[in-house]
Amino acid sequence: MMPPHVHGPATIMDLLEGQAETPLRAAFRLVAYDRGQLLAGPDDTDCIFIVRTGRLRAFLLAFDRELSLAYLNRGDMFSTHTRLQMEATTFTQLFMARRSAIERIAAAHPALQHALIHGLARVLGQTITLIEDLAFHHARGRIARYILRCAAQGGAGLQRGQVVPLTLGMEEMAALLGTTRQTVSTEFNAMIREGAFSRERRGYLRMGNVALLRNWASGADTGTG
Repeated sequence: MMPPHVHGPATIMDLLEGQAETPLRAAFRLVAYDRGQLLAGPDDTDCIFIVRTGRLRAFLLAFDRELSLAYLNRGDMFSTHTRLQMEATTFTQLFMARRSAIERIAAAHPALQHALIHGLARVLGQTITLIEDLAFHHARGRIARYILRCAAQGGAGLQRGQVVPLTLGMEEMAALLGTTRQTVSTEFNAMIREGAFSRERRGYLRMGNVALLRNWASGADTGTG
C-alpha cells in the first residue's frame, strides 16, 4: 500500500496566491513596474516586497556610477529600506506591504520569515561573490565563474556536451560582472574559439573543454578586465 501523499510546507507564494483571504494577504497589495522603472514604497515608507513575476536588479548608485549587486526573481523577498536601489529589468509585479504591518503578523507565518531571510541571504551571497570576482579575477575569469554558477543551478555535474542556460543577457551579465557589454562579447567569442563552449541557441551554451573553463574560473586566465 502506497503511503499517503504528504504536502511540504507552504511557501510565501502559496500563501499570497491562495484563494482564501487572510490577514497576511490583506496586508499586501499588488503593484506593477514597467521595464526600467525604479522601486519606491508608498510615500517612501519602509516596505517589504516579494517578486511575483519578472525580475529586479539591485544596485548601488554613487558618483553617477552604478554597481549591480544581485538580481531578484519570483519568490525573492527584500526591503525598500536599504541603500540599494531596485530597477525592474522587465515588466514586474510585486506583492508589497508596509514593514510595520508585516511585523505584526509575521510570528504566525514561518514561511514569511523564511522568505525574508532567504532574500537577504541571496543578495548578501551575490554581493560577496561580486566582491570576490572584482578583487581577484579578470573579465574572462568572472565570465567563467558565472557560467559555472549557471550550470550549478541545474544540479548536474558539468561535462562536455551539457547544455547550460544563462540566466542573464549580455548587458545584464556585464553589469553584474562589473565590466562592459563589449568586453563580455569579446571574451565570449575568444572563449568559443578556444573550445570552452559553443552557442547552442539564444540564452544557452553547449559545454566543450570544461577543464579549460574551470582553469579560467580558478584565476588562471589571460582576459582583460
